[in-house]
Amino acid sequence: MSLLLAGCDSSADTDGYREVACSFWASTHPHFKDLRPAAGLDAVQVRSSSEPRSTEYPSSSIDAWGQTCATAGDVSACQAEVDASRPSEGFHFSCYSNGICAYHFLLTTQGDEVRIHSTPAAVREVLGTIDTEQEAVLMVYALGYDFLCYDVDQGGVKANADGSYDVIGFRGIQCARDIPITQHVFHVSTSGEVREMESHVLRGGDETCDFEPHLADPVRR
Repeated sequence: MSLLLAGCDSSADTDGYREVACSFWASTHPHFKDLRPAAGLDAVQVRSSSEPRSTEYPSSSIDAWGQTCATAGDVSACQAEVDASRPSEGFHFSCYSNGICAYHFLLTTQGDEVRIHSTPAAVREVLGTIDTEQEAVLMVYALGYDFLCYDVDQGGVKANADGSYDVIGFRGIQCARDIPITQHVFHVSTSGEVREMESHVLRGGDETCDFEPHLADPVRR
């Protein structure tokens, strides 16, 4: 299917889509608990961090699969390394008027090994075969797209007969800088390849705001 960029009077056909699962209604933060990562891992955490670094905004887990440091020989040392993990790059980030930029990364543990995965390609490697809705959403989230969890037009996912998924996300914010809200529809294959199928401008910006929209490229400091 060719990429379609349409005007404000159109949107994607959402027949068969379900709302993206989130921790609470009206949230823009999807659940990432239903993960089936590559074999051998004890745990996968989706973590957030910020730049510049400060004790006020520590690195923290926002969702997790498995038990961190479950097979570590030295559990205390493993957990200390997890708690101290703050990479210098990440995915799906936003910057606020106070100068703080928040971003995300995956952390995995396997025995005593603690690893950081901070790019979309690394996320794909951790997940292996994409075989749950939340894994498909995470692949699109890692590219910097947002989800409205109560509105399938801006946060939807659909399972296909061949095991792949179609995912609807959005970009943009309603603000005085006229950053339009754009709907994006992706196909996520079982191998983790993400392909944009269509895009629609839903509306323009009309409110004030104090943060920058998410970008596809990882933040680097």
